[in-house]
Amino acid sequence: MSAVLEFKQIPGFADALRREAAVRREAWAHTHTEIAGIRVRVLTMRDVVILEELQNGFFAPWRFDSDEEFLSHCAQLVWWMSDLPKPPIYSRSVFHPWIAGRQRALIRYLATKPKQLAADTNRYLRDAFMDAPKGGDTQGQAVAGMPASLADTLAAGGFQITTDGMLDMPLARIWQLIRLASRRLYGTHLTNESDKIACDYLAGLTGRN
Repeated sequence: MSAVLEFKQIPGFADALRREAAVRREAWAHTHTEIAGIRVRVLTMRDVVILEELQNGFFAPWRFDSDEEFLSHCAQLVWWMSDLPKPPIYSRSVFHPWIAGRQRALIRYLATKPKQLAADTNRYLRDAFMDAPKGGDTQGQAVAGMPASLADTLAAGGFQITTDGMLDMPLARIWQLIRLASRRLYGTHLTNESDKIACDYLAGLTGRN
């Protein structure tokens, strides 16, 4: 007697695997993308630090109380990552006088595409942070800022990258190197977003939550 195992395709799993592979591949191939039709640079660690200083709600502690507030922070992100002129880095004023006209034109344009702006911003941030350490995967952040901790992990993992090189490297590229360094140093078990899809599906089959 022969037994035939029934194969069941996990819904969404193959698509998730393809998306993960594409995000990791594109991190090494592209330096720009688009949000709502606006050309923007891919996110770097230097951008994360600056956007936190600018109190952008995606990078600083913030609660969006309305759709309008959420979209305004999306617009600020697009402005900073776009090719438009920026104020001096030491200025904390987002609306610097000499660039105010260009900013207003960008904001007026983005206001005509709220759904695309929201969807593209979510996709942009999701891809940038897809491989970011989860929970306590990184070491030393209690005694140093995130950039210093990442530089330390990369150096300990054998990657010879200058601090400026790390700060200006696409964030999605840094996370891949951090994953490899963490596995080499700490034996960190690496997981993907697609793993959750598979686990949730199998849990549903067995009746577990």
